[in-house]
Amino acid sequence: MPHYRYRAKKEDGSIVAGTIQAESDRSALDSLGRMGVFPLEVEAAGGEAPPAAAAVPRRGNRRIRAGDMALFTRQLADLLKAGVAINRALRTLAAQTSNRQLSEILVEIEKEVSAGQGLHEALGRFPKVFSPLYVSMVRAGETGGFLEDVLHRLALFIEKDQDLRSRVASALAYPALLIVIGSFAVLFLMVFFIPRFSQIFAKMGGSLPVPTQIVMAISYFFRDYWMVSLAGLALLLLGWAQVAATVRGRRFADRVRVRIPLFGDVVRKNAVSRFARTLGTLLKSGVPILGALGISKEAMGNVILMEDIDEAAAGVKQGRGLAEILRRARYFPPMVVDMIAVGEEGGNLDEVLINVADSYDLQVDRAVRVFIALFEPALLLVMATLVGFIVIAMLLPVFTLSSMVK
Repeated sequence: MPHYRYRAKKEDGSIVAGTIQAESDRSALDSLGRMGVFPLEVEAAGGEAPPAAAAVPRRGNRRIRAGDMALFTRQLADLLKAGVAINRALRTLAAQTSNRQLSEILVEIEKEVSAGQGLHEALGRFPKVFSPLYVSMVRAGETGGFLEDVLHRLALFIEKDQDLRSRVASALAYPALLIVIGSFAVLFLMVFFIPRFSQIFAKMGGSLPVPTQIVMAISYFFRDYWMVSLAGLALLLLGWAQVAATVRGRRFADRVRVRIPLFGDVVRKNAVSRFARTLGTLLKSGVPILGALGISKEAMGNVILMEDIDEAAAGVKQGRGLAEILRRARYFPPMVVDMIAVGEEGGNLDEVLINVADSYDLQVDRAVRVFIALFEPALLLVMATLVGFIVIAMLLPVFTLSSMVK
């Protein structure tokens, strides 16, 4: 069985070295993991490079989760800080990661870096995996000679962003479940339950009340023309997707989102939080403010809010202050603008923006809770009203017949 030399970091931060027997470098890495140490270098005892990174099996295209990206980024920063060469660090992480797609990408990046390309250039070949924010920060870190510090900031940024997304998604999960269950309940009543009353009403004779006729007509339509209903829904969704893909359509949709009561407040605060954290992280990593503004606006995810940043970037290019321009913005909170002004005056704009982002993360969480607290009872009321109307419409003929018999 081959021997492998290794250098690894223990939990207390100390570095250990030694040899280990394993069938392959992958087995060696697994053994080191079971020993409770983080491998920094692993190579065959004869001095040759471990082969596993160059022979990663392809198992389809799995989506790279934010957690995997944060873990990779933090581990790469640790390896570089420990003095490991970047190409060896990439090989080690490619062999170690459990995400096969990320492993294959790291193999390609390692080849580019070994051929003399910069890390940011190699990362830029995979724009769907490494965002412009990621590539720009790595470029700044390489230029300034503090790449490991930049990578640590990137890992922290990804983790905080994912944490905010998870909290918002968790809060919206229950209302979404209510909508799905309520829709299926109403659909079941309309398609399977109501048509059974038609035979009873036919035997009763006479004219049916108007609410009953409306419900019966809708029920028959869903039952007899369900394919038309599905096709109409599909066309509606497809048409909306096509409209939203246009500039005017996206502007209209984003304007509606911003102006919806309660929900618009969540959208605005979430956009400001993401903008402030992205801009602060970029500035702290040495990215010029004009380039940082161009990247940060994309993190907002709303065209209407992004237009304010376009105006701010144009003003900064002319030599004006960022806070001065944002004061005229339609949707930027005055408190955030005041904080930016303080940061510009004190020369610590990056730190101020990150503090603003931390504060707004909490405000987003509270705004989501308020929205859910009001939305859930309103949703239940709507569902109860629909079901109640259907039930009453079906019972009206019975009540009418009873009064006629008396």
